[in-house]
Amino acid sequence: MSTTALAPQLPLPRRATSPRDLTPVLTTALTPAPPRACRGARRRGTVRAHRTAALRPAAPLRLTRRGRFLLTCTAATALTGAVLAVTGALTGASAGAERAPVPAVHTVLPGQTLSGIAAQWAPAQDWREVADEIVELNALPSMTVQAGQRLVLPARG
Repeated sequence: MSTTALAPQLPLPRRATSPRDLTPVLTTALTPAPPRACRGARRRGTVRAHRTAALRPAAPLRLTRRGRFLLTCTAATALTGAVLAVTGALTGASAGAERAPVPAVHTVLPGQTLSGIAAQWAPAQDWREVADEIVELNALPSMTVQAGQRLVLPARG
């Protein structure tokens, strides 16, 4: 056999002498060449160098640009939600005392008149004043009402 048929030999890795040399790194190992589907210049069974990755310690995690953006948006959303919740709780507690009275709605029954509804709604006041307020609130053209008609009544006072 001639010397040209053999693959060149790689130098052996040197022996570790310090703790720094003991950390695993990318090493070169001699492995048999994988068989080829087509016939080439290399013969079967020749040895060639393949790079194999040895176990290496896990690299520290890095925060990418997209990750920083997502983290910033999440923190801003949480902070905005907290501010809105606190502000809503503070304003909601004081708004309960200042609430305007809800106007009452009355459905006219058969046989009722506007003067009778006004006198029944505010017996302490003059029925004419209350009837005028009902006409203004409901934008009625006259003092006549019909059965089934819905009227907004003024707040009692």
